[in-house]
Amino acid sequence: MKEKIIASFSGGKDSTYMLHKLLQENKYEIVSLLTTVTTKDETSGHMVDYKLIESQAAAIGLPLYKIQYPLYDGKGFEKGMIEAMEHFRKEGVTKIAFGDLFLEECIAYKQHLVESNGYELILPLAGIDTKQLVMEFIELGYKGKIVSIRMDKLDSSFLGRDLDKSFIEALPEDTDPCGEFGEYHTFVYDGPIFSHPIYIELEDERQGIPSNALFSEIGYKRAVKREWIDR
Repeated sequence: MKEKIIASFSGGKDSTYMLHKLLQENKYEIVSLLTTVTTKDETSGHMVDYKLIESQAAAIGLPLYKIQYPLYDGKGFEKGMIEAMEHFRKEGVTKIAFGDLFLEECIAYKQHLVESNGYELILPLAGIDTKQLVMEFIELGYKGKIVSIRMDKLDSSFLGRDLDKSFIEALPEDTDPCGEFGEYHTFVYDGPIFSHPIYIELEDERQGIPSNALFSEIGYKRAVKREWIDR
């Protein structure tokens, strides 16, 4: 019998590739995806409409559990995560997977939160070279759109582009290929683990401040989703 786990899912490339690897390895039974959203029903990191994440989960064929809290409310995030872990513990789950790559502070924070509540942290992507990871992701046939950028790192021309080799090659030298310092975020709309593509329109740009304290003085431009259609 396979061990049961839950997996954090933002709808972006890292969490999608993490899920790809988990499904490919077939070591665990993935009981549910978890996603965190604001009180506006947008994902807390990428600012994507929750309905689109629901669409992704349906296309992947996995249940979706929503953790909702006010934007920038760290305590709200922790409370929601603890409640989720307690909820799934009743189903025999004691492990949770995240798509973190190498940011030690983020990993240490999640490890403390998870382990202090009796869970084990699983990091399928940890330690993989970021250029290698994103190129593998693209070569596997995954398709994504750039939905958020750090304005101090990338100009507006990068927003709304396809996540492909030409996009990676166009990134400035001081930009991590996977955008691990928040340089860009993605929404994945098709790929091997999807039963069908998610059709979206990129509506407009809006400017905001990211939740990461490291970037507290830096604005973002975000592409807002206007429509979602399952076909």
